Amino acid sequence: MKAVHILAVVVLVLLLMGQIRVGGRAEFNAEGFFLWIRLGRFRIKLLPAKPKGEEKPPKPRKPKKEKRKKPKEEKPSVPFPEKIGGALEYAQALLPVALEAAGGMWRGLRVDTLRLELTAGAADPADAANLYGQANAALGALWYPLIRMFHVKDGAAQVKLDFNAPGMTVYGTAALSIKIGTVMWIGLRVGCKALFGILAARKRLKIKRRQRKAV
Repeated sequence: MKAVHILAVVVLVLLLMGQIRVGGRAEFNAEGFFLWIRLGRFRIKLLPAKPKGEEKPPKPRKPKKEKRKKPKEEKPSVPFPEKIGGALEYAQALLPVALEAAGGMWRGLRVDTLRLELTAGAADPADAANLYGQANAALGALWYPLIRMFHVKDGAAQVKLDFNAPGMTVYGTAALSIKIGTVMWIGLRVGCKALFGILAARKRLKIKRRQRKAV
């Protein structure tokens, strides 16, 4: 019974870990571009990177004594057409698997937050109104394709009018995530298919080589 209990605990831990989401968050504003990666509730800032301290000059290394290398035995080179044929066999076996993995990742990906904000500003009210109309048209052309392409959990887009602003300003933030369980399941399934595809391609190549030698 202890083995059953241990197995149940392991399965439960894996299921709980599979619900943890990993991903990243990007933000663009007047101060620049910022990027974080996310693991559950933990976030690590990637951009802008923290300035590194002053690096110490490297110590001079002692010259190493040159060792005489034994001449390697040259192996017979594989003919170029055979190399191309082998690469094509592996590509035909792995390309469908790679496309399936990309599709699975795409379906499992979720946009947790997507916010776009344009601010139109000008001292002249007529110019500000003109910029406001252009900003609305640009935001509409960008926003609707995005929400159709992705599963957006929390999204908002708006255009503001500010007579004190020097011109058009842009603010945007997006946070994407995917469950660890989804990544593990896709990796396991795709990995098995890729392994069987490679073995099948290698078997076909061996058969073709034997046929060429027989001729």
